Amino acid sequence: MIVAQLENLPHQLAMNASFEKAYEFLSLQSWRDKPQGRIEIDGDRVFALVQSYQTKAPQTDVLFEGHRNYIDIQYIIEGKEMIYWMPTDHLTPTTLYDSTKDVWLCQLTYTDAMRVILSAGQLAVLFTEDAHASMHSVVAPTFVRKVVIKVAVTI
Repeated sequence: MIVAQLENLPHQLAMNASFEKAYEFLSLQSWRDKPQGRIEIDGDRVFALVQSYQTKAPQTDVLFEGHRNYIDIQYIIEGKEMIYWMPTDHLTPTTLYDSTKDVWLCQLTYTDAMRVILSAGQLAVLFTEDAHASMHSVVAPTFVRKVVIKVAVTI
């Protein structure tokens, strides 16, 4: 996992063609007013999902997710949220991998996870080795608008 300000991403991530397209997209302003949903960047290799929601207070158990085919770049446009993170190597999914959605799920106690707080202008790059649970409030539920860039692991 990498946590960074957008402008520092090229210095912290080994850039390939797909990451460069994701970075160029995030650097533009034109997409920021788009409604929720998918925005094409480079077909199924790189695409964006614009999301808006109220963060939620975590319960005792949190639903973590993991991916096999895509790396997430989660960029906060507006608001602040907490993402829980754990390495995937010792986790056993409670919901088996769904290849059509590229996701598996695991119910865990959030107290065992690392907490990452992201504010507007900050991002997290979550690799296939990174289980994560986003959409959680830092103090009280608040509005968040973000974009998740999906970057295919294989080109």
